[in-house]
Amino acid sequence: MGRHDDSRRSGLWWVAPTALVVLLVVLGGIAWANWPRADEPAGRDRADGPAATTAAATATAAPCEEPAEVRVTTTPDLAPVLEEVAARIQEEACATYAVTAAPAAETAAQLTVATATGPHVWVPDSPVWAERAAAARGEALEVGPVLATSPVVIALPRAMTEELGSAQPWQTFLTGGVDLLMADPEESTASLLALVSAGEVLGGTPEGEQALGRATIVLSRQETTEDELFDRADSPDAVAFPASEQRLFRHLAANPGAPLVAVVPAEGTGAFAFPFVRVAAAPEPAVAALEEALTGSAGRAAFAAAGFRDTDGGGSPGVPGIPEDTEPRPDPSAAAVETALASWRTVAVDMRMLAVIDISGSMLDDAGGRSRIELAAGAAQVAMQQFPPTSQVGLWAFSTDHGEGRDWTELVPVARIDSPAGDGTHRDALLAAAQSLPARAEGDTGLYDTVLAAYRAVQDSYEPGFVNSVVLLTDGKNEDGEGISFDRLLAELQAAGDPDRPVPVITVGMGPGTDETELRVIAAQTGGRSYLAENPEDIGTVFVDALLNRPRR
Repeated sequence: MGRHDDSRRSGLWWVAPTALVVLLVVLGGIAWANWPRADEPAGRDRADGPAATTAAATATAAPCEEPAEVRVTTTPDLAPVLEEVAARIQEEACATYAVTAAPAAETAAQLTVATATGPHVWVPDSPVWAERAAAARGEALEVGPVLATSPVVIALPRAMTEELGSAQPWQTFLTGGVDLLMADPEESTASLLALVSAGEVLGGTPEGEQALGRATIVLSRQETTEDELFDRADSPDAVAFPASEQRLFRHLAANPGAPLVAVVPAEGTGAFAFPFVRVAAAPEPAVAALEEALTGSAGRAAFAAAGFRDTDGGGSPGVPGIPEDTEPRPDPSAAAVETALASWRTVAVDMRMLAVIDISGSMLDDAGGRSRIELAAGAAQVAMQQFPPTSQVGLWAFSTDHGEGRDWTELVPVARIDSPAGDGTHRDALLAAAQSLPARAEGDTGLYDTVLAAYRAVQDSYEPGFVNSVVLLTDGKNEDGEGISFDRLLAELQAAGDPDRPVPVITVGMGPGTDETELRVIAAQTGGRSYLAENPEDIGTVFVDALLNRPRR
């Protein structure tokens, strides 16, 4: 007899051939899965794809030997979330993510020049910073999806909200007795978005613009940071200040029982929005894996846990005083941002100004129930009350025949507002002199000689570090036939012009007798601006605006 086949005898004769078939199918499937497709470049490593990456992490693929290095920069508020999400995917993505934290404004300034050590990925807290960086860089940045949002709120002590009551308009926060401070909007996104929002709301009327101008002057002189404002939030000298809802959420979580709540102005505010920005070339699979993780369900959960809202503004973290549903104002345009920052920079510089007011006889003419000089004097007093204490201001009155061949009289010399003067301060002396103007009105308008004398006086005593200027108000045209001519005035101003000692002359015309063209030319010759109060009711707001708002140096 031949040899016995034990496998057949035991009923397992089919195992060997079946196993062979299964092995062939498996091997064939693996070969097919790794065979280049017609639409895929030959030689491409299929492990770069998400499915293959997952397989590598869960099956038998070789461990990652050369992880891709990806540099990521984001804000201090968002950095912990990015670090958490990146740590979860590093092994699977075969990448190392180096996350650094820096304020968006600081990173934007660094990105003006491309460097080999800059970030591959940047997540700022507003698309505004990406736009500013790209404009300065002269090279577009690839701005991807927004990962999370957080509305700007006004954080303030609980006792202050009890006094304010319900949601108040922006003008109340700026002029209604609320002790409001802001960090520098060149560095703080919360302050920048709040300043732009206030400008959009108040910029439509002369009164609103005036209120915004006065508030900006005061706010710009307060040297503080968001960190300092949060540090003093629980102290007796706490103030109101703009912040992100998320940062306030984090502060309250770390300081249970802190007497700090939040409100949103009635007209709304902007919102932080965190876009995924590709800055420099990097291993795309690793960058794509990070973006996918941040925009996926796990990423959204991490953002929510940290107090951020989702991309549509939903998912409130429950900060006291902030409604579940908020309607943030649209992202500001680049032009609106530049306007707000330029205004801040301008008024942040202390002023050294000589105010020159026409007291000719025509200033006694009626202007809607009050004389022109009364309106001008009242406007001057309002402005004098608003000047910061470090400003330097003087006051002249002019008409004709003020003695010794002059058309002007110095009522108060240029000096610091808070400096001693008599029994009070220099501000007190200015207010008293402005109040005396109506009683001094007489004579004709000695315009040309006065403009030149005022220009020379400010230039001769020029102080670096200040905006040195002349602000002149008149209701007429030159009537001094014995003084210099208009052409002579322009020639003298041009000859005296000195780029190291600029003195802009800001002119304000009022009444039908004003030579608007001449005033505009005088202002333009010196780098100043010209205003016109066409109606009596405009005199106050126009003059205050001219006094409070200076041309940029």
